[in-house]
Amino acid sequence: MKTIIKLLIATILLSSCASSKIDKILKQGNVLQNDFKSTIPFKYVNGWIVLEVGIQNKTYNFLLDTGSSNLITKELYEELNFEVLGTEEIKAINSTINSTNYTKISNIKIGNIDFQQTIAGIVDLNKVVEIGCTKIDGFIGSNLMRKAIWDFDFKNQLITITNDEEKLNLPENTITSKIFIGTAGIPSISLKINGKKILNNVVDFGNAGTNLLRIDYFKKQLDKELIKKYVKGKQKAFGGFGRSENKPFYHTIIDEMKIGNHTVKNLFTSVQSGSGNNLGLAFFKNYRVILNWKNKKIKMIEITRAGNDSYKTYGFSILYKEKNVYVNSIIETSSASDFLKQGDKILSINDTNYSDITEQQYCDIWRSGTLKNTEPLNITVIRDGKEFTFDIIKKELLKKRRIANK
Repeated sequence: MKTIIKLLIATILLSSCASSKIDKILKQGNVLQNDFKSTIPFKYVNGWIVLEVGIQNKTYNFLLDTGSSNLITKELYEELNFEVLGTEEIKAINSTINSTNYTKISNIKIGNIDFQQTIAGIVDLNKVVEIGCTKIDGFIGSNLMRKAIWDFDFKNQLITITNDEEKLNLPENTITSKIFIGTAGIPSISLKINGKKILNNVVDFGNAGTNLLRIDYFKKQLDKELIKKYVKGKQKAFGGFGRSENKPFYHTIIDEMKIGNHTVKNLFTSVQSGSGNNLGLAFFKNYRVILNWKNKKIKMIEITRAGNDSYKTYGFSILYKEKNVYVNSIIETSSASDFLKQGDKILSINDTNYSDITEQQYCDIWRSGTLKNTEPLNITVIRDGKEFTFDIIKKELLKKRRIANK
Protein backbone atom coordinates (compact mmCIF):
# COMPACT_ATOMS: atom_id res chain seq x y z
CA MET A 1 0.00 0.00 0.00
CA LYS A 2 2.80 2.43 0.84
CA THR A 3 4.14 2.28 -2.70
CA ILE A 4 1.07 4.10 -4.02
CA ILE A 5 1.60 7.22 -1.89
CA LYS A 6 5.26 8.02 -2.51
CA LEU A 7 4.39 11.46 -3.86
CA LEU A 8 1.56 12.28 -1.46
CA ILE A 9 3.15 15.14 0.44
CA ALA A 10 3.49 17.74 -2.34
CA THR A 11 6.13 20.42 -2.55
CA ILE A 12 4.48 23.71 -1.64
CA LEU A 13 5.80 26.82 -3.37
CA LEU A 14 4.68 30.40 -3.34
CA SER A 15 3.41 31.65 -6.69
CA SER A 16 5.82 33.66 -8.82
CA CYS A 17 3.70 36.80 -8.65
CA ALA A 18 4.28 36.98 -4.90
CA SER A 19 7.73 35.39 -4.64
CA SER A 20 9.78 38.60 -4.31
CA LYS A 21 7.75 39.93 -1.40
CA ILE A 22 7.24 36.65 0.40
CA ASP A 23 10.86 35.54 -0.04
CA LYS A 24 11.97 38.60 1.92
CA ILE A 25 9.45 37.78 4.65
CA LEU A 26 10.51 34.13 4.77
CA LYS A 27 14.15 35.08 5.34
CA GLN A 28 13.22 36.27 8.83
CA GLY A 29 14.38 34.28 11.84
CA ASN A 30 17.52 33.31 13.71
CA VAL A 31 18.97 30.78 16.11
CA LEU A 32 19.19 31.88 19.75
CA GLN A 33 22.49 30.06 20.39
CA ASN A 34 25.67 31.21 18.61
CA ASP A 35 27.53 27.92 19.07
CA PHE A 36 25.47 24.73 18.95
CA LYS A 37 25.29 21.07 18.07
CA SER A 38 22.37 18.77 18.81
CA THR A 39 21.55 15.24 17.63
CA ILE A 40 17.90 14.21 17.64
CA PRO A 41 16.04 11.05 16.62
CA PHE A 42 13.30 11.00 14.04
CA LYS A 43 10.78 8.42 12.86
CA TYR A 44 9.49 7.46 9.44
CA VAL A 45 5.74 7.81 8.98
CA ASN A 46 4.69 6.33 5.63
CA GLY A 47 8.18 7.07 4.37
CA TRP A 48 8.43 10.69 5.54
CA ILE A 49 10.62 12.19 8.25
CA VAL A 50 8.66 13.16 11.36
CA LEU A 51 10.33 14.74 14.39
CA GLU A 52 9.24 16.22 17.70
CA VAL A 53 9.46 19.98 18.19
CA GLY A 54 8.66 22.18 21.16
CA ILE A 55 6.39 25.23 20.95
CA GLN A 56 5.19 27.08 24.04
CA ASN A 57 6.37 24.26 26.33
CA LYS A 58 4.37 21.60 24.48
CA THR A 59 5.58 18.88 22.10
CA TYR A 60 4.24 18.52 18.56
CA ASN A 61 4.93 16.26 15.58
CA PHE A 62 6.24 18.03 12.48
CA LEU A 63 7.10 16.57 9.10
CA LEU A 64 10.49 17.76 7.83
CA ASP A 65 10.35 18.96 4.22
CA THR A 66 13.24 20.70 2.47
CA GLY A 67 10.94 21.27 -0.51
CA SER A 68 8.53 23.49 1.42
CA SER A 69 8.36 26.53 3.63
CA ASN A 70 7.22 26.12 7.25
CA LEU A 71 3.55 25.23 7.59
CA ILE A 72 1.23 24.70 10.54
CA THR A 73 -2.24 23.18 10.59
CA LYS A 74 -5.27 25.35 11.17
CA GLU A 75 -5.87 23.35 14.35
CA LEU A 76 -2.43 24.24 15.75
CA TYR A 77 -2.88 27.89 14.76
CA GLU A 78 -6.17 28.01 16.68
CA GLU A 79 -4.70 26.18 19.69
CA LEU A 80 -1.71 28.52 20.01
CA ASN A 81 -3.69 31.66 19.13
CA PHE A 82 -1.06 33.07 16.80
CA GLU A 83 -1.48 36.44 15.05
CA VAL A 84 -2.04 36.47 11.28
CA LEU A 85 0.60 38.71 9.68
CA GLY A 86 -0.60 38.61 6.09
CA THR A 87 -1.92 36.59 3.16
CA GLU A 88 -0.21 35.28 0.04
CA GLU A 89 -1.12 32.92 -2.78
CA ILE A 90 0.40 29.48 -2.39
CA LYS A 91 0.65 26.90 -5.12
CA ALA A 92 0.99 23.15 -4.55
CA ILE A 93 2.80 20.73 -6.84
CA ASN A 94 -0.53 19.53 -8.30
CA SER A 95 -1.24 23.13 -9.43
CA THR A 96 -4.01 23.81 -6.90
CA ILE A 97 -3.77 27.40 -5.58
CA ASN A 98 -5.11 28.96 -2.42
CA SER A 99 -4.85 32.27 -0.59
CA THR A 100 -3.00 31.40 2.57
CA ASN A 101 -2.49 33.28 5.80
CA TYR A 102 0.93 33.27 7.42
CA THR A 103 2.13 33.89 10.95
CA LYS A 104 5.33 34.23 12.98
CA ILE A 105 6.35 31.60 15.54
CA SER A 106 8.45 33.24 18.23
CA ASN A 107 10.29 30.03 19.18
CA ILE A 108 10.47 26.46 17.88
CA LYS A 109 12.78 24.19 19.85
CA ILE A 110 14.37 21.26 18.00
CA GLY A 111 16.58 19.22 20.28
CA ASN A 112 18.25 21.88 22.46
CA ILE A 113 18.33 24.48 19.68
CA ASP A 114 15.96 27.47 19.67
CA PHE A 115 14.85 28.71 16.24
CA GLN A 116 13.30 32.14 16.72
CA GLN A 117 10.95 34.45 14.81
CA THR A 118 10.35 32.03 11.93
CA ILE A 119 7.47 32.46 9.46
CA ALA A 120 4.91 29.70 8.80
CA GLY A 121 1.93 29.37 6.49
CA ILE A 122 -1.42 28.31 7.99
CA VAL A 123 -2.86 25.48 5.91
CA ASP A 124 -5.74 23.03 6.28
CA LEU A 125 -3.40 20.05 5.91
CA ASN A 126 -6.09 17.65 7.12
CA LYS A 127 -8.31 18.53 4.15
CA VAL A 128 -6.70 15.62 2.30
CA VAL A 129 -7.50 12.50 4.31
CA GLU A 130 -4.17 10.80 3.67
CA ILE A 131 -2.26 13.77 5.10
CA GLY A 132 -4.55 13.72 8.13
CA CYS A 133 -3.66 10.05 8.58
CA THR A 134 -0.06 11.02 9.33
CA LYS A 135 -1.23 12.98 12.41
CA ILE A 136 1.21 15.85 12.04
CA ASP A 137 0.89 19.43 13.32
CA GLY A 138 2.93 21.09 10.59
CA PHE A 139 6.03 21.13 8.38
CA ILE A 140 9.55 22.21 9.25
CA GLY A 141 10.63 23.80 5.97
CA SER A 142 13.74 25.24 4.40
CA ASN A 143 13.11 28.82 5.55
CA LEU A 144 13.86 27.59 9.10
CA MET A 145 16.44 24.96 8.15
CA ARG A 146 18.62 27.48 6.27
CA LYS A 147 19.64 28.98 9.63
CA ALA A 148 21.80 25.93 10.46
CA ILE A 149 23.75 22.98 9.00
CA TRP A 150 21.82 19.68 8.95
CA ASP A 151 23.41 16.23 8.90
CA PHE A 152 21.03 13.33 8.07
CA ASP A 153 21.81 9.76 9.12
CA PHE A 154 18.87 8.00 7.45
CA LYS A 155 19.98 4.50 8.43
CA ASN A 156 20.03 5.21 12.18
CA GLN A 157 17.23 7.81 11.97
CA LEU A 158 19.26 10.63 13.49
CA ILE A 159 19.63 14.30 12.56
CA THR A 160 22.52 16.44 13.78
CA ILE A 161 22.02 20.22 13.67
CA THR A 162 25.00 22.53 14.11
CA ASN A 163 26.43 25.93 13.26
CA ASP A 164 29.85 24.56 12.22
CA GLU A 165 30.46 21.78 9.69
CA GLU A 166 33.83 20.97 11.32
CA LYS A 167 31.92 19.53 14.29
CA LEU A 168 30.55 16.72 12.08
CA ASN A 169 33.80 14.76 11.57
CA LEU A 170 33.22 14.26 7.86
CA PRO A 171 35.51 12.01 5.80
CA GLU A 172 37.85 13.73 3.36
CA ASN A 173 36.23 12.24 0.28
CA THR A 174 32.59 13.19 -0.04
CA ILE A 175 30.25 13.55 -3.00
CA THR A 176 29.84 17.33 -3.22
CA SER A 177 27.57 19.51 -5.31
CA LYS A 178 26.59 23.16 -5.31
CA ILE A 179 23.06 23.97 -4.16
CA PHE A 180 21.02 26.87 -5.49
CA ILE A 181 18.78 28.62 -2.99
CA GLY A 182 15.27 29.48 -4.16
CA THR A 183 12.16 31.01 -2.62
CA ALA A 184 11.76 30.06 1.06
CA GLY A 185 15.35 28.78 1.06
CA ILE A 186 14.38 25.69 -0.93
CA PRO A 187 17.60 24.04 -2.22
CA SER A 188 18.06 22.67 -5.71
CA ILE A 189 20.93 21.11 -7.64
CA SER A 190 22.02 20.57 -11.24
CA LEU A 191 22.10 17.00 -12.52
CA LYS A 192 23.01 15.22 -15.70
CA ILE A 193 20.31 12.78 -16.76
CA ASN A 194 21.21 10.50 -19.64
CA GLY A 195 24.01 12.94 -20.51
CA LYS A 196 21.79 16.04 -20.58
CA LYS A 197 22.13 18.80 -17.97
CA ILE A 198 18.92 19.35 -15.99
CA LEU A 199 18.70 22.47 -13.81
CA ASN A 200 16.61 23.20 -10.70
CA ASN A 201 16.23 19.71 -9.24
CA VAL A 202 14.74 20.30 -5.79
CA VAL A 203 16.42 18.51 -2.89
CA ASP A 204 13.05 17.37 -1.59
CA PHE A 205 12.95 15.43 1.69
CA GLY A 206 9.15 15.84 1.72
CA ASN A 207 8.97 13.56 -1.30
CA ALA A 208 9.26 9.93 -0.31
CA GLY A 209 9.98 8.93 -3.91
CA THR A 210 11.94 10.31 -6.83
CA ASN A 211 10.31 12.67 -9.34
CA LEU A 212 13.36 13.40 -11.45
CA LEU A 213 11.92 14.83 -14.64
CA ARG A 214 9.41 17.54 -15.39
CA ILE A 215 7.03 16.34 -18.09
CA ASP A 216 8.54 18.61 -20.78
CA TYR A 217 12.06 17.28 -20.05
CA PHE A 218 10.67 13.74 -20.10
CA LYS A 219 9.14 14.28 -23.56
CA LYS A 220 12.38 15.83 -24.86
CA GLN A 221 14.30 12.75 -23.70
CA LEU A 222 11.70 10.53 -25.38
CA ASP A 223 12.09 12.47 -28.64
CA LYS A 224 15.88 12.02 -28.50
CA GLU A 225 15.41 8.30 -27.63
CA LEU A 226 17.33 8.77 -24.40
CA ILE A 227 14.35 7.12 -22.70
CA LYS A 228 13.15 4.02 -24.52
CA LYS A 229 10.68 2.41 -22.13
CA TYR A 230 8.06 3.80 -19.76
CA VAL A 231 4.61 3.07 -18.37
CA LYS A 232 1.71 5.53 -18.24
CA GLY A 233 -1.32 6.11 -16.05
CA LYS A 234 -3.84 8.74 -14.95
CA GLN A 235 -4.66 9.94 -11.45
CA LYS A 236 -6.20 12.72 -9.43
CA ALA A 237 -3.06 14.16 -7.88
CA PHE A 238 -3.25 15.99 -4.58
CA GLY A 239 -1.29 18.47 -2.51
CA GLY A 240 -1.83 20.75 0.46
CA PHE A 241 -5.08 22.20 -0.92
CA GLY A 242 -6.95 19.18 -2.27
CA ARG A 243 -7.17 17.06 -5.39
CA SER A 244 -6.81 18.14 -8.99
CA GLU A 245 -8.57 16.79 -12.06
CA ASN A 246 -7.33 13.70 -13.87
CA LYS A 247 -3.77 14.13 -15.15
CA PRO A 248 -1.37 11.68 -16.78
CA PHE A 249 1.75 10.40 -15.05
CA TYR A 250 4.60 8.19 -16.16
CA HIS A 251 7.15 5.85 -14.62
CA THR A 252 10.50 5.10 -16.19
CA ILE A 253 14.03 4.03 -15.31
CA ILE A 254 16.80 6.54 -15.99
CA ASP A 255 19.84 4.83 -17.51
CA GLU A 256 22.31 7.23 -15.91
CA MET A 257 22.22 10.17 -13.51
CA LYS A 258 25.23 12.24 -12.42
CA ILE A 259 25.38 14.44 -9.33
CA GLY A 260 28.75 16.16 -9.23
CA ASN A 261 31.27 13.44 -10.10
CA HIS A 262 29.01 10.69 -8.76
CA THR A 263 27.18 8.40 -11.20
CA VAL A 264 24.06 6.31 -10.55
CA LYS A 265 22.80 3.72 -13.04
CA ASN A 266 19.23 2.46 -13.57
CA LEU A 267 17.33 4.85 -11.30
CA PHE A 268 13.53 4.54 -11.11
CA THR A 269 11.61 7.81 -11.37
CA SER A 270 8.08 9.14 -11.66
CA VAL A 271 7.01 11.96 -13.97
CA GLN A 272 4.00 13.96 -12.77
CA SER A 273 2.03 16.54 -14.78
CA GLY A 274 2.37 20.03 -13.34
CA SER A 275 5.33 19.13 -11.12
CA GLY A 276 8.97 20.07 -11.16
CA ASN A 277 12.14 18.01 -10.91
CA ASN A 278 12.39 16.60 -7.39
CA LEU A 279 15.08 14.31 -6.02
CA GLY A 280 13.47 12.66 -3.01
CA LEU A 281 14.13 10.33 -0.11
CA ALA A 282 14.05 7.16 -2.20
CA PHE A 283 17.41 8.35 -3.55
CA PHE A 284 18.90 10.17 -0.55
CA LYS A 285 18.31 7.31 1.89
CA ASN A 286 21.31 5.59 0.29
CA TYR A 287 23.59 8.29 1.70
CA ARG A 288 24.51 10.31 4.73
CA VAL A 289 23.56 13.83 3.63
CA ILE A 290 24.81 17.20 4.86
CA LEU A 291 22.95 20.36 3.79
CA ASN A 292 24.82 23.63 4.27
CA TRP A 293 22.83 26.67 3.15
CA LYS A 294 25.58 29.13 4.15
CA ASN A 295 28.22 27.49 1.97
CA LYS A 296 25.62 26.48 -0.65
CA LYS A 297 26.82 22.88 -0.66
CA ILE A 298 25.31 19.44 -0.36
CA LYS A 299 27.66 16.67 0.72
CA MET A 300 26.87 12.95 0.56
CA ILE A 301 28.62 9.87 1.91
CA GLU A 302 27.52 6.69 0.18
CA ILE A 303 26.12 4.05 2.54
CA THR A 304 24.35 1.75 0.07
CA ARG A 305 24.33 1.70 -3.74
CA ALA A 306 21.54 3.78 -5.27
CA GLY A 307 19.87 2.71 -8.50
CA ASN A 308 19.90 -0.78 -10.03
CA ASP A 309 16.11 -0.47 -9.88
CA SER A 310 13.18 -2.31 -11.43
CA TYR A 311 9.46 -1.59 -11.09
CA LYS A 312 6.95 -4.22 -9.99
CA THR A 313 3.39 -3.23 -9.10
CA TYR A 314 -0.28 -4.23 -8.90
CA GLY A 315 -0.89 -1.11 -10.99
CA PHE A 316 -3.52 0.89 -9.10
CA SER A 317 -3.97 3.35 -6.25
CA ILE A 318 -6.97 4.28 -4.12
CA LEU A 319 -8.67 7.36 -2.68
CA TYR A 320 -11.10 7.80 0.20
CA LYS A 321 -14.31 9.83 -0.16
CA GLU A 322 -17.45 9.97 1.97
CA LYS A 323 -16.87 6.69 3.85
CA ASN A 324 -15.97 4.73 0.74
CA VAL A 325 -12.76 3.82 -1.10
CA TYR A 326 -12.41 4.13 -4.87
CA VAL A 327 -9.89 3.13 -7.52
CA ASN A 328 -7.92 6.28 -8.35
CA SER A 329 -5.00 5.67 -10.72
CA ILE A 330 -4.48 2.73 -13.04
CA ILE A 331 -1.21 2.02 -14.82
CA GLU A 332 -1.43 0.80 -18.38
CA THR A 333 -0.16 -2.76 -19.05
CA SER A 334 -0.45 -3.66 -15.34
CA SER A 335 -2.59 -6.49 -14.00
CA ALA A 336 -5.02 -3.88 -12.61
CA SER A 337 -5.53 -2.43 -16.10
CA ASP A 338 -6.96 -5.78 -17.24
CA PHE A 339 -9.73 -5.71 -14.64
CA LEU A 340 -10.26 -2.40 -12.83
CA LYS A 341 -11.62 0.95 -13.97
CA GLN A 342 -11.02 4.36 -12.47
CA GLY A 343 -13.90 5.18 -10.12
CA ASP A 344 -14.72 1.56 -9.18
CA LYS A 345 -15.97 1.49 -5.57
CA ILE A 346 -13.98 -1.07 -3.60
CA LEU A 347 -15.97 -3.37 -1.31
CA SER A 348 -13.10 -5.50 -0.07
CA ILE A 349 -9.47 -6.39 -0.66
CA ASN A 350 -8.59 -9.90 0.51
CA ASP A 351 -10.36 -10.20 3.88
CA THR A 352 -10.46 -6.48 4.67
CA ASN A 353 -13.74 -4.56 4.30
CA TYR A 354 -13.42 -1.24 2.45
CA SER A 355 -17.09 -0.32 2.28
CA ASP A 356 -18.76 2.26 4.55
CA ILE A 357 -15.68 2.75 6.75
CA THR A 358 -14.76 5.66 8.97
CA GLU A 359 -11.84 7.94 8.27
CA GLN A 360 -9.96 6.37 11.18
CA GLN A 361 -10.54 2.86 9.79
CA TYR A 362 -9.25 4.02 6.42
CA CYS A 363 -6.17 5.53 8.07
CA ASP A 364 -5.47 2.23 9.84
CA ILE A 365 -5.65 0.38 6.51
CA TRP A 366 -3.61 3.02 4.73
CA ARG A 367 -0.81 3.02 7.31
CA SER A 368 -0.58 -0.75 7.73
CA GLY A 369 0.80 -1.63 4.29
CA THR A 370 -0.87 -5.03 4.58
CA LEU A 371 -1.03 -5.52 0.78
CA LYS A 372 2.71 -5.19 0.31
CA ASN A 373 3.55 -8.89 0.16
CA THR A 374 0.17 -10.34 -0.73
CA GLU A 375 -0.26 -12.14 -4.03
CA PRO A 376 -2.61 -12.61 -5.72
CA LEU A 377 -4.74 -9.70 -4.55
CA ASN A 378 -8.42 -10.59 -4.33
CA ILE A 379 -10.50 -7.46 -4.87
CA THR A 380 -14.27 -6.96 -5.04
CA VAL A 381 -15.70 -3.78 -6.59
CA ILE A 382 -19.02 -2.27 -7.61
CA ARG A 383 -19.29 -0.81 -11.12
CA ASP A 384 -22.54 0.46 -12.64
CA GLY A 385 -24.50 -1.29 -9.92
CA LYS A 386 -22.88 -4.68 -10.56
CA GLU A 387 -20.43 -6.50 -8.30
CA PHE A 388 -17.18 -7.93 -9.69
CA THR A 389 -14.37 -9.92 -8.05
CA PHE A 390 -10.89 -10.15 -9.55
CA ASP A 391 -7.50 -11.62 -8.71
CA ILE A 392 -4.69 -9.13 -9.40
CA ILE A 393 -0.98 -9.93 -9.39
CA LYS A 394 2.16 -7.85 -9.29
CA LYS A 395 3.88 -7.51 -12.66
CA GLU A 396 7.37 -6.26 -13.38
CA LEU A 397 6.62 -3.41 -15.78
CA LEU A 398 10.11 -1.91 -15.98
CA LYS A 399 13.46 -3.67 -15.86
CA LYS A 400 16.93 -2.21 -15.55
CA ARG A 401 18.85 -1.99 -18.80
CA ARG A 402 22.30 -3.40 -19.36
CA ILE A 403 24.55 -0.42 -20.03
CA ALA A 404 27.87 -0.93 -21.73
CA ASN A 405 30.94 0.46 -19.98
CA LYS A 406 32.28 3.57 -21.70
